[in-house]
Amino acid sequence: MIDAFSNFLHVIGVLIWIGGMFYTLFVLRPSLSVISTDRVLFVETAMGRFFKFVWVAILLLLLTGGYRAHIHIHSPVFDLKLFIYTMMVLIFSYIYFVLFRKLRKSNLEEKPFLINKITLLIKTNFGLGLLVILLIEIYKKGV
Repeated sequence: MIDAFSNFLHVIGVLIWIGGMFYTLFVLRPSLSVISTDRVLFVETAMGRFFKFVWVAILLLLLTGGYRAHIHIHSPVFDLKLFIYTMMVLIFSYIYFVLFRKLRKSNLEEKPFLINKITLLIKTNFGLGLLVILLIEIYKKGV
């Protein structure tokens, strides 16, 4: 029962983080073209709200992954997955603690540049997240 609940929370963490990045990149950003004023403020506000949920997802993934790690501890695929997860957390930490803080304090002319840098790193994390999902499927199939 605890394993099932841990797995459930792990999947919820993945859905929040990877799903949120998918939504940001493929739904929200392309839809912003219809907003003529305060577009930058909207993006900044949306990122601030989403980033709080990313921290929840990171914590869920860390706790549930740590709980389940004993099962997979001797797998090179698990090691690679853990390495990629760590890279994703470091990239997100840079986004949040450096770029997003600069964004909040920057003037209106600097904001689009910072948003583009953040978006590029979100794309990077999205690709890494998809790679982790692929690795999990490869591991489950025993390839």
